[in-house]
Amino acid sequence: MLFSEKLNLLMNINNTTNSSLARSISLDASYISRLRRGIRRPAKNENYLKSIAAYFSKNCNVDYQKDAICKVLNIPSKKLLEDPEDFTELIYRWFLEKEENKEPITNFIEDVAHFKFNKANLNLAIDDVNIPEPPLTTNEVFYGIEGKQNAVISFLLQVLKNKIPQTLLLYSDEDMEWLTRNREFTLKWASLLSRVIMQGNRIKIIHTVNRNLDEILSAIKEWLPLYMTGFIEPYYYPKVRDGVFKRTLFIAPDTVAVASSSVGNKENNAANFLYRDKTTIKSLIEEYHNYLSLCRPLMKIFTTANKENYLSALTDFESEAGHSILKTNLLSSITMPMAVAESVLSSTNHNTKDQILSYHKIRTAHFENNLKKHKFTEIITIPDINTIQERSIKINFSDMLSNTQLFYKPEDFILHLQNVVRLMNTYEHYNVYIASSSKSTDYMLYIKEDLGIIVAKTSLPSVVFAINESNMTAAFWDYMKGMLGKIERSKSQRTTIVDTLTGIIKKLQGLKI
Repeated sequence: MLFSEKLNLLMNINNTTNSSLARSISLDASYISRLRRGIRRPAKNENYLKSIAAYFSKNCNVDYQKDAICKVLNIPSKKLLEDPEDFTELIYRWFLEKEENKEPITNFIEDVAHFKFNKANLNLAIDDVNIPEPPLTTNEVFYGIEGKQNAVISFLLQVLKNKIPQTLLLYSDEDMEWLTRNREFTLKWASLLSRVIMQGNRIKIIHTVNRNLDEILSAIKEWLPLYMTGFIEPYYYPKVRDGVFKRTLFIAPDTVAVASSSVGNKENNAANFLYRDKTTIKSLIEEYHNYLSLCRPLMKIFTTANKENYLSALTDFESEAGHSILKTNLLSSITMPMAVAESVLSSTNHNTKDQILSYHKIRTAHFENNLKKHKFTEIITIPDINTIQERSIKINFSDMLSNTQLFYKPEDFILHLQNVVRLMNTYEHYNVYIASSSKSTDYMLYIKEDLGIIVAKTSLPSVVFAINESNMTAAFWDYMKGMLGKIERSKSQRTTIVDTLTGIIKKLQGLKI
């Protein structure tokens, strides 16, 4: 059980609110909320863990509460909870137990791999939402958290009323509690924003990344459904900020803007200004672009709608020299020989085929040139022989290459395996690790040290995220190194891999295909 789940369970048992717990242990209610939602994870030496444990040992006095706590702590008798100090210590130790938790990167990758558009959520019925006419006054002021929510809803409704697509400019480094605290509001916001996207509007958003990795990935996860549309351009400011003075700007250049400022986390009574006059909106646009000019792209998102841009970006990524680790759910396209590429693309449009083969030729040339000096470690999976023989092995990202899913012919799969063996025998820097194929892993994780990451969903429809933020790149690199363990292979281990692959090739060749 995660710490967030433990804390949430105790608070539900005791009917404790974020604010009441926060007051008792001298923390902000917003911080308690982040702990409950798993955005923040406490270190083991955090002083407030003991304070939280003491709070619940003091306030869980009713029999049904003690019964519930005995159950979650696996304690046979309520008598063990009679001494407040012992009670506190039991909860504290429970907090410190090793979490049955996945790395935040693992969670993020699985979210990408298993993502499916939930049409029920994306198309929440808001046709019956009355989009009000703007008041006689040009501008309005809304106060506090609820005021910010009302201002943002008004902002989105006015964008929808405009009908003419535009590029929205979004930025906020204020606490996102206003967005996530009220589930009903969060769903309404998500529904309206989805409709804004479906109406043809695009978004530029500047993320705040001077947070821990959990928070960064959680922020990206919350935007995942919208990122999958390919209509959002995310950026980040690369330098550290002290976070004392904070700012929010939501701008629809042709329609309306919301602006607010706060100090620290003191937003409860902050003013949120909604502007409709063109002069003020123009000034805020200039402010946004001045800040944007200091920012960098956080990531680029590629779908089948911009597949040519994906192939170009992938070629540029692979042309850079550096050590690389690649994990995918089968064999990678970078090791696919030209003969196989030509074969699998034989049924596609002639012009598209020539263009893709041209990219593939450049990519494989960069790849083999890079192997002369830099390590490339690849984690592959080998499906069972029958699946290969049945021609049901999907080719990763084939929907990015053509308008349909493509599959390996058994003879093409043999040629691909033979090329992997050739690369291992030719280049000492090329290493292969064969992972278990017992679990579906519909994702690709491709990292080049100190350069960037490519995270992709390989099942239909394919979506690719290219990230070059330095801290995230370093974290993903360490994650992959940890996954591999000590993968520096001795000659005997390398020989074992080659022999394994050669044995599979011979078995396939011996079958009637």
